[in-house]
Amino acid sequence: MTSPYAAAHPGTADFPTLHKAIPAGLPFEVRLTSGWGHALRHRRAEIIMLYVFGLLCLVGAIIFITGPDETVHSNRGDMNSHLIGWLTLIMAGFFLLSTPVSTWWLMRKPVLLAADAHGVFVRPNGDKERALHLPWATIETVAVRRWRGPQLIVKPRDPRIEDQFKLKQQARGMDQRAGVAIAQKLRLRKLGTNIHVPVGGVASSPQELLMALQYQAAGRCPIELA
Repeated sequence: MTSPYAAAHPGTADFPTLHKAIPAGLPFEVRLTSGWGHALRHRRAEIIMLYVFGLLCLVGAIIFITGPDETVHSNRGDMNSHLIGWLTLIMAGFFLLSTPVSTWWLMRKPVLLAADAHGVFVRPNGDKERALHLPWATIETVAVRRWRGPQLIVKPRDPRIEDQFKLKQQARGMDQRAGVAIAQKLRLRKLGTNIHVPVGGVASSPQELLMALQYQAAGRCPIELA
């Protein structure tokens, strides 16, 4: 999918290519301007769960730390109540700081998609390590659809590209793997492709994004205006 020429001259090949980053200076960019706006539009349920668990752990930590120094008995052995309190406090910090840290990390690479007269560079689902370049002739459609918030989709004509950007099976448990598989099927049903970027935290409206891409495509690719 890549070639030495394509690597040296990003966005000049007539076929899809993979790159480590989106080149700077392209005429049109979709840039993340609000990390918290992105989080609240695309991760609302996850954030609520994290903060609920975080606050519960924080309350538990305060109770254990400020309470009498006792030995807590369990099936896994005995443990000092103050030590449990400090360990619970660490867990609370993890839950409560997870969203701010991930949001800060996301803003380090704010450009999600860029385009010029030749084609589109896109970091599928905000991929941190890969940027896919699709010449206009290799794109089946560009549209904005909804799945966990508004998503700008760039569906390639070649279905073989889709497999490279499936949701990752990082979990080990059978139930968790099944959950990822269900989410993957739902994404394809809702969006029709794995090549999409979340646009809930960008400054432009979906209509403005699509009109700008329509200008760059100049009739070489179907653009579904919102």
